[in-house]
Amino acid sequence: MTSIVSKNQENLTPYIYPLENPDFQNLTGYANNQTKLYCEANPVSGRKLKGQIFTPPKIASFMAGLFASQKSTIRILDPGAGTGILVAAVCDRFIQENRQNLKISVHVYENDKNVLPFLKSTLETCKNALNNVNCSMDYQIFDNDFILHHAKVKKSGKYVAYSLDLNTRYDLVISNPPYYKLNKSSPEALALEKYVYGQPNIYAFFMLLSGMLLSETGEMVFITPRSFCSGLYYSKIRRWFVHTLTLDRLHLFETRKDVFVDDQILQENLIFHATNAQPKPDGKTLISVSYDRQFTQYQELTVPSSDVAFCRGDDCYIRIPTSENDLTVIEIVDSWPETLNTLGFEVSTGPVVDFRALKYLRSTIENSQCVPLLWMHNIRGIDVEWSVEKNGKAKAIEITPGSKNLVVPMRNYVLLKRFTSKEQKKRVHAAVLDANRFPDFEFIGLENHLNYIHKKRAIMTLDEAYGIAAVMNTTIIDQYFRALNGNTQVNATDIRVVSLPEYEKIVAIGKLIRKKDPDSKSDCDDAIAKVLHIEKYLVKPENR
Repeated sequence: MTSIVSKNQENLTPYIYPLENPDFQNLTGYANNQTKLYCEANPVSGRKLKGQIFTPPKIASFMAGLFASQKSTIRILDPGAGTGILVAAVCDRFIQENRQNLKISVHVYENDKNVLPFLKSTLETCKNALNNVNCSMDYQIFDNDFILHHAKVKKSGKYVAYSLDLNTRYDLVISNPPYYKLNKSSPEALALEKYVYGQPNIYAFFMLLSGMLLSETGEMVFITPRSFCSGLYYSKIRRWFVHTLTLDRLHLFETRKDVFVDDQILQENLIFHATNAQPKPDGKTLISVSYDRQFTQYQELTVPSSDVAFCRGDDCYIRIPTSENDLTVIEIVDSWPETLNTLGFEVSTGPVVDFRALKYLRSTIENSQCVPLLWMHNIRGIDVEWSVEKNGKAKAIEITPGSKNLVVPMRNYVLLKRFTSKEQKKRVHAAVLDANRFPDFEFIGLENHLNYIHKKRAIMTLDEAYGIAAVMNTTIIDQYFRALNGNTQVNATDIRVVSLPEYEKIVAIGKLIRKKDPDSKSDCDDAIAKVLHIEKYLVKPENR
């Protein structure tokens, strides 16, 4: 059973009690003031280069409130401490709950020497406050890189090998990790090479190593971008995460503009709580949602953990359903028996990267060696319109020895936009490239912001193409993708994992669509409802 609970905002206020300094109501407030002092002396442009994103006090208090441990001796880790507001929030919680005779050991990492005085001031204040309520706290500040501190380096001639030092374990790990991309040859990436795919981001490495450092019953609470939940770059880290830890709690912020507004960050963020335990088949995950960092419009939903941590073969994903309707959609899509691969189709990315192919691009068909070039703006409804122009973009590409690998054979394809704005009604937008509309050309160019579905070792029929495109354009798939992927990018990897109906039903949908010649998404909803008999589950776009 699932349940939705709206909570009164008063339940989420930070813990308040008097400190020796009357200017601050609690340790979180003291740490937040240290953040303000640091930020006054260090402009946001420099902080962003270091991946520094400071945690607002209300979010810090919320994160600290997610821990369940009742141990009397607790080892705490913050691998990217900043001014120490997250540790301060945990200490606030201990004091508010009147926890007696606690023995707390805190390890924090911070390699920006300009932050260290503010961090030390926060930790000293926490230590004194805990001593005043008959609890003890010792702390250690490591002023070096969290990843490299745990990487053992072995050199043999010109070869360098890395291994991880995981001897120290922690009961509670809390973090707002730095955020920036790494080179695959960076020491951090080499230390965690087993988990690297594509260009890594430091925040995911912090998550991974922190999970590895949990004690037998350890817990971790992180606030991160949502991007690690899907996509190829995080696939190895996600697989380890899903198979090793249990996701007990997820909190999603609906707005991208508010959470770290002080640091000028625009991205979809989430908070998660995970425990060092194997996932249970009948486990539950609590998902909460709020509009912003003030936790307005707060709601909770309890869902089966199997609907959140989803694996198919070697691919694992973290889906975040936020309503009963999302759960129904996941149930429907998961019940479909096929995928593109099992049906004999593949999805690829358009090979024409405009800035790399400039010398081959043409404003029109100039000679017999030129062929049409399609962009995202050429997707119009469920069809492709080559005649549509936008911002003077090239309409053709010339085939030469240097560009022959940039074009594909002129065949029937399903084209999908790789990018949409978050405000758009549709996350997935597919259209059919009908080869019959281009009788004079043997090849066609597809720009890199398009994915295209094609048939392996055969030519896709128009019934197949319109059937697949119609399914992709339905409200059901749109809602499924919003639970699967918080990004505005629709990756080929995510398309591959989506379940599809039986082949015969896809063809039947395609035949119906071709008869109706639809222009709107609701026509696709009508077609899939009629063929698959799922009318009672559909939510029309205008009613969402």
